[in-house]
Amino acid sequence: MLVSLLISTYNWKEALSLCLYSVFSQTVKPAEILIADDGSRDDTRQLIEEMRAKTDISIVHVWHEDKGFRLSAIRNRSIA
Repeated sequence: MLVSLLISTYNWKEALSLCLYSVFSQTVKPAEILIADDGSRDDTRQLIEEMRAKTDISIVHVWHEDKGFRLSAIRNRSIA
């Protein structure tokens, strides 16, 4: 069975980094990591690029412009 992991984020790259390192250390890893980004700054994108180089797990970063709290919309878009 393959599993995708969905992580939502917004302008807290330190927490996202800890979450990703936690995933990387698991015995059974997901087939892919979907990051639903509700409009974070560019430093989050840069962190994700750095983390992609540290794993063989596919990391898909789905971002939309910050127009207020729209977490549900970006989660749905990430799943699609």
